[in-house]
Amino acid sequence: MHIRSLLFCLAMLMIVGLASANERQQAAIDLSPQTALTAGKYANYFQEYATPLSLQQAIQHFDNNPLNMGSGESLSLGITVAPVWLKVKLNNANNPQLFYRFSVETPWLDYIDAWLVHDDDVINYIKGGDAFAYEDRPMQYRYFAFESALPEGESYLYMRVETLGPMAIPLHISEVNRATQRDISSGYQYGFLYGIMVALAIYNLIIYFSIKHKEYGLYALYLLGFVINSLSYTGQLHTWITPNWGPYFQDWLDISLMITYSIAGLHFARVLLNTKQYAPVLDKFTVSVTLFIPLGMLVSAVFNQLTIALVLAFLLNSSFAILFVVLGYKALTFKVPAAKLFLICSVTAASCICISTAAVWGLVPYNEITFKLIEIGVAFEAIFLAFLLAQRFRLAEVEKRIAQRSARQDVLTGLNNRLGFEHLAHPIWHQHVRSKRNISLIIIDIDHFKNINDDYGHSVGDEVLRSVAALLEYSNRRGDIAARWGGEEFLLLLPDTDEIHAYQHAERLRILIEQAKIAIDENEESGESNIQFTASFGVCGTRNGKFNGTSLTFESLEAMINKADKALYEVKSSGRNRVQAASAA
Repeated sequence: MHIRSLLFCLAMLMIVGLASANERQQAAIDLSPQTALTAGKYANYFQEYATPLSLQQAIQHFDNNPLNMGSGESLSLGITVAPVWLKVKLNNANNPQLFYRFSVETPWLDYIDAWLVHDDDVINYIKGGDAFAYEDRPMQYRYFAFESALPEGESYLYMRVETLGPMAIPLHISEVNRATQRDISSGYQYGFLYGIMVALAIYNLIIYFSIKHKEYGLYALYLLGFVINSLSYTGQLHTWITPNWGPYFQDWLDISLMITYSIAGLHFARVLLNTKQYAPVLDKFTVSVTLFIPLGMLVSAVFNQLTIALVLAFLLNSSFAILFVVLGYKALTFKVPAAKLFLICSVTAASCICISTAAVWGLVPYNEITFKLIEIGVAFEAIFLAFLLAQRFRLAEVEKRIAQRSARQDVLTGLNNRLGFEHLAHPIWHQHVRSKRNISLIIIDIDHFKNINDDYGHSVGDEVLRSVAALLEYSNRRGDIAARWGGEEFLLLLPDTDEIHAYQHAERLRILIEQAKIAIDENEESGESNIQFTASFGVCGTRNGKFNGTSLTFESLEAMINKADKALYEVKSSGRNRVQAASAA
């Protein structure tokens, strides 16, 4: 009794299911001037596993056999599947004068036949697809598309689609004006997206050629590769450059360009995160993926095995998404500075890439959103990775400036060293030469510095050097340049100062140094807790804008330093702790 009840319930459920299916089969698209929709959920379909069918045979199959019913915006059945027949019911209530555009917006479908049938009569037959030369297509368009008016009442659209690539059939039906508006809107969207990514790529190429860091060049190649690949799989590149290159060329072009951005992206990630240093096995595996899968595709191309090449291309694309996340996570565990932001970007992009790839394979619903998610994800990733690279570039510039400053700075005293002095002095010197203004030099030597080191130790000698440097900075005017010239010697450049005033400045410095005291550990024998020291000065400069009686030249700086040095030598030879001017010497 229970078994019979169960069977009765199952039978009723089957009847209800068949009734529901029949209702769905009978659902028609109501056409109007506002029509702009995808026909996926209105389509019945079956796959042609035997010999090719004629239209009449296909109609009989639709009428006499259980059918599959679309459930989303478009049909997506996977890669290298049997040809598909579709049937869509159209209801044109009162607009027989309007033209409608029927478009299958997947550019790589090879052969498409379409029939419009009204009252069992074929009112229009159109054939096209990627395998047709551009001028032989029903519309010179990147997709299979045609435009037609429909009689009043019910009509049927039958389509047969055959391709070796992914069987994704987003069938759009729009009134012609709305279809044109949609094309314009799509053009703006792609233009905005490509504009951003190309601008970022060019910017990073400029940085790469400026500083020769690999990550910037690889990032630029990654972006350019993605833009070119996107132009290809949306049909735009094929339409512009290779519309007549024969059947299946679009498929080969798509998968070839698909792997270019994947390869560049993986190498960019491993270089940016420096995985070779802390994860050599992962780094080698990543390199192997970018090498062996493309080699397999090349062999497939040699033997014209498009199916194998397609599978390998999608495998590389999926590996790219997965490895991006793995590389980011590995870098995060090793506390790589860029890892956190990189991981956020890679997870976002990988999710979008996987969804788009799954949609093309037919694993998730194929629609305009899932198809474009890859572009959205990579655009998001590109912008944030550009921010990461810009941050790295800024840090590199800061480090470079610090290194340059360190290279031009004396570590002990904080003054300029010889390199730092030359870097600052030459522009000032050239200004004074051109404007014929006064300029002077002072060379300073600490008296008996070797004895200070011998008697009190090098730490006290270092303190003496620091004390003199502090006095020079304290007494310097704005624009004066002080440098440790070497050992216990210092050099001062005094812009807009003649030799007489430079002499006076040197004398003030001499007195300051003579009065300075350095605290030391108290000496038991002498009872000293402080030491004092003196310095000798050599001065050389212009008088009334003249040096040696002639105008300054660009080469006079070295001569002026030599004359100041000679004046200093005379001081050291005749008692020290005084100032000597070169002109007096």
